[in-house]
Amino acid sequence: MRNYFLIWTVVLTVSSCSEQVVVRETQASCGNGVIDSNEQCDDGNELPGDACSDGCKAAFCGDGILRADLQPGTDGFESCDDGNDFDNDGCLNGCVIAACGDGVTRADLGEGSPGFEACDDGNDNEADGCLSACLVAHCGDGVLRQDLSDGEVGFEACDDGNEDDSDSCLSSCLEARCGDGMVGPGEGCDDGNDDPTDDCANCRPASCGDGNLQVGEACDDGNDVDTDDCLSSCATARCGDGVLRTDLPAEATGFEVCDDGNAVQSDACTAACTEARCGDGVLRTDLAPEQPGFEECDDGNIDAGDGCSSDCEAERCGNGRLDENEACDDGNRMDTDACTNGCFSARCGDGILHIGLEECDDANAEQDDACLNDCSVAGCGDAQVWAGREDCDDGNDIDTDGCLADCTTHRCGDAIVAAGIEACDDGNGDDNDACRNDCVLARCGDGVLRIDIAEGVAGYEACDDANVDNLDLCLNSCVLASCSDGFLRGDLQAGQVGFESCDDGDQQQTDACLNDCSNASCGDGHIHAGVEDCDDANAVDSDACRNNCSAARCGDGVVHLGVESCDDGNVDDADDCSNDCSRSSEQYFISA
Repeated sequence: MRNYFLIWTVVLTVSSCSEQVVVRETQASCGNGVIDSNEQCDDGNELPGDACSDGCKAAFCGDGILRADLQPGTDGFESCDDGNDFDNDGCLNGCVIAACGDGVTRADLGEGSPGFEACDDGNDNEADGCLSACLVAHCGDGVLRQDLSDGEVGFEACDDGNEDDSDSCLSSCLEARCGDGMVGPGEGCDDGNDDPTDDCANCRPASCGDGNLQVGEACDDGNDVDTDDCLSSCATARCGDGVLRTDLPAEATGFEVCDDGNAVQSDACTAACTEARCGDGVLRTDLAPEQPGFEECDDGNIDAGDGCSSDCEAERCGNGRLDENEACDDGNRMDTDACTNGCFSARCGDGILHIGLEECDDANAEQDDACLNDCSVAGCGDAQVWAGREDCDDGNDIDTDGCLADCTTHRCGDAIVAAGIEACDDGNGDDNDACRNDCVLARCGDGVLRIDIAEGVAGYEACDDANVDNLDLCLNSCVLASCSDGFLRGDLQAGQVGFESCDDGDQQQTDACLNDCSNASCGDGHIHAGVEDCDDANAVDSDACRNNCSAARCGDGVVHLGVESCDDGNVDDADDCSNDCSRSSEQYFISA
């Protein structure tokens, strides 16, 4: 999870004239590596199983998040964390997995459920009120209680696990004895009293030993030999009577290897009068672990892999022995080493952090979360896109390939030129320089006026109208239209500033188009070569240049003042104005 909140940053700028307060709102986030307001910690990652949770809270036992960054024995190590303070469920308040023998009785499971505990006294002593399987001891469970004294409730002198009162251990877990009213092993009778004058004295019929089978006698062979099939008490010899039969071959029914006559089935002589052995189904309890024949278990077979080995050693993960169906067993409760607490070889993807070899282990096959499939912590540059944290990740630190080295997607304006995608990227918001805001090189005709270079420098634009019309205000070369540029403007009406009647692109004043882009005309003061003889730009028709821009001459019908006396425009020399434009009378007078 990730928490977001806002940090208000206040910047005060004081000048001699005024005070300015600028408030900037920035976003803080859990996981940025900076301890912000409302955060107890921030280690810069989103791994929930370390000292700082993914909510930026300091990890503690009971927070409901399992720490995976510590080894057993280290302060703060957790093998579980269920987020509650109930000590009688599957996870103790110390963040230790509940187990039979931990001294805390589980109360969250029903009888018959795996892990159910009726009691838990925190020890592995089978001889007290709570068995090592966390079941309450009771008479008939086959386990002899040794924590009580005779007379205390629950005291057991024996416990053979059956309800047969004719053997050496009564169903009340008291040893059979002469006088208890039950005919037990080695007794010819038992009338429950100690009267020596009746038919049964000392559990021997009164007539026993005469060789005649009488009422109350199981047998009577007339001898005092106790090692044959009839005891001297006239009881039939049987296993458990405390007398070893020696009259039978080994293969015969009733043959005894031993007979200790006690009600203890878990010693060297079993209730079947055979020597105790591993695999007989009876757990020996009379030996210490270091003694030959000691048994941790006995399931009645010598099969390995069923929980009890062929040597009667308990097959359980954590015993330090490699038992059947175990990949390993290092005998410790360290789940983060090469052998897990389940006796599996540690592997990436098992959900258990292997200290020293794995950075993380989330037990999934997702490559877009905080822990990769190779059990390394996700990070920029690992070629895997971390969902919610990275826009891209191409596994390199090349900034020009579309994915930046910080795992953000390239964008126009990031000041990095993406090869094959952008022509330029200057990282500014200025659209009027050499690199456009769409990361295309500025060019004449793109409709954006460059203002970053001075006139006369290559690339300078006086205008840019984004069209290919050379007859408007802006030429295709991004130069402002001007008279004599050789392009006739067609976007203006006569009378508008900049209107051109013509534009021949030269500086000649003697052709059809003057330098002010007006059409040459008689009276404009410029002699139109080949068209006008003269042009004095006045309306006087009697000077050297006629109003039609022809040179004044005799015979043109206009008196050229100061030059002609007359000009009748004809060739009649006999009239008042001679053909040389003088008066005839003047001519006559002169000649006289």
